[in-house]
Amino acid sequence: MNFKGVGWLLVLLLAALVSFLAATMAWIAGFGWVLGLLCLVWGVFLLAEFRRWVPLRDVAWAANVGFGISVIRWFDLPAEGASGLARLALLGAGVLCLIFFALICPGLLAWGAGRLRPPPEPGLPVEKPASPEALRRWGPKD
Repeated sequence: MNFKGVGWLLVLLLAALVSFLAATMAWIAGFGWVLGLLCLVWGVFLLAEFRRWVPLRDVAWAANVGFGISVIRWFDLPAEGASGLARLALLGAGVLCLIFFALICPGLLAWGAGRLRPPPEPGLPVEKPASPEALRRWGPKD
């Protein structure tokens, strides 16, 4: 892995950390702040996906994962006195939450942005495919 790859990985980790801290502060401030931050993160992801800005989309995805980790932290109840089944249920809920924020939600947002995106502009001219008649006339030496 070259320096550019490591640097990009550090940028994504920093975006996830900043999003986690902002979401944690939003949970303390109130549910309205949480919804506002979530709308901001999803809006940036939608904009980046719609405009095909891959680096911004990746940063928004990392911020979405950081937000998901803050959600896991929010519903993480003290499990010192809980039985093994309750701990397992909390672990399963955390895994489901992380799967939602890392895979399902970005996939749904990308699907929605793809349906709203206009068709691509015509680029370079493309050769028309051969007609069945031309394919029949061509020999193996063509």
